[in-house]
Amino acid sequence: MHPGGRLAALGGGVVALVALAYCNVYDPSLLAGGSADGGADGPDASSGIGWWSGPGGTDDCFSAGAPSAADRPDAGAGTGADAAASVPPIYLALTAMRLGSLDLNYQPSTSAWQDIGFDLDGVCTQSPTCPTTRPVESCKPTGLAIPVDGNYCRDNTFGKLEVEAAGIPQIGGKYGLNDDAFDCALCVGAYNFLVRISDYDGQPDDDQVRVDMYASPGLETPLPSSCGSSNWRNNQVCFTPDTPFTIRDTAVTQPQGGPMLPNAVINDPNAYVRAGYIVAQLPPNTLFWFPGYNAPATAFPLSFVRAVVSGRITKAQDGTWTILDGIIGGVVTEQAILQGFQLIGFCQSTEPMNYPIMTSYLHAGLDILASGKVDPTTTCDSVSVGIGFTAGQATAGKLVHVPDPIPCTPKGQGGDGGVDGGSEGGSEGGSDARTD
Repeated sequence: MHPGGRLAALGGGVVALVALAYCNVYDPSLLAGGSADGGADGPDASSGIGWWSGPGGTDDCFSAGAPSAADRPDAGAGTGADAAASVPPIYLALTAMRLGSLDLNYQPSTSAWQDIGFDLDGVCTQSPTCPTTRPVESCKPTGLAIPVDGNYCRDNTFGKLEVEAAGIPQIGGKYGLNDDAFDCALCVGAYNFLVRISDYDGQPDDDQVRVDMYASPGLETPLPSSCGSSNWRNNQVCFTPDTPFTIRDTAVTQPQGGPMLPNAVINDPNAYVRAGYIVAQLPPNTLFWFPGYNAPATAFPLSFVRAVVSGRITKAQDGTWTILDGIIGGVVTEQAILQGFQLIGFCQSTEPMNYPIMTSYLHAGLDILASGKVDPTTTCDSVSVGIGFTAGQATAGKLVHVPDPIPCTPKGQGGDGGVDGGSEGGSEGGSDARTD
């Protein structure tokens, strides 16, 4: 097994709204281990809870919160003799992703989504850990029921929708939106995203770090796959730090492949590290999409109007770097979700009966505003997203060309969502690393 083999799909979301969750009293005594802020008054730091978490704005309930640019450590905060020196650029590939339809034992779960993500809007909307005497909403609901927050006020409605979509044969089965298959696709190197961390001093606190993200159509030589087996996790050999990944040519700012890549189109030159956690902001309207044309599972494309990424960066005894306890928390508009479905071939023309049902469920599940404002009188226009991930050291390889997808092309007719031809000079498939 590859290190950190906990994976989960960036699946799609089609779901009927669940009933309103009942609110349970938050009792710190029920939590074991250290709290997020080092005291005894909060839950353990993990899955979106960290030094940025604490009492929130709703009845003083504990909130997962979200790290921001304002949390940057002071300049020169690093410690030790080498605090001012930068380590060589670090290249990592995603080894695990978790959205919420599988529990930690890889078993189907209808509640795992509640423990992944950030409190993006700063209010607790009927969170199970936040009892309130009145409804608290960040925007005006679009359906009869109010979309609810996860534990500690986490916003991850997309994860809740994915749970239902994965269990619908006409959606999860037909379009490959399957967590377990996505796990295996990452393992064998069918697709990925590479992350480069540079200008980092290697210390627990660094006020200025650069993060670049490169869409990858997969390993230069994909590994033999047992992804069709139900017990692949026990038998499958996964990629290692020295197996090179291809890089999509549109992901870089200059036509140069690895092992030392030029800057990426998706980047944050003003990231930072605080208390061992790296924090970066995705550029507005970033299309985050793994290739899926020939992979065991389709990766649903997400275009974030805003998103924050955090993860605990660690150097192992063998000298390799990892990111553990990673979280992507962001907001995707209703229109962007619909465009994502069209890119995987799920459209009115291809699914005349299921498409209207999907759009209705999606519209009723909107829970947040793209603008970032909290205004219960303004109708919700977006969906909150929480994704867990881990990453391990990797090698960047050659550039390959991958055509853009053609919306509303049925699966199997040119790929998932459709492409005009195959890739050139590398593995077939498609990914996108651009801001629109």
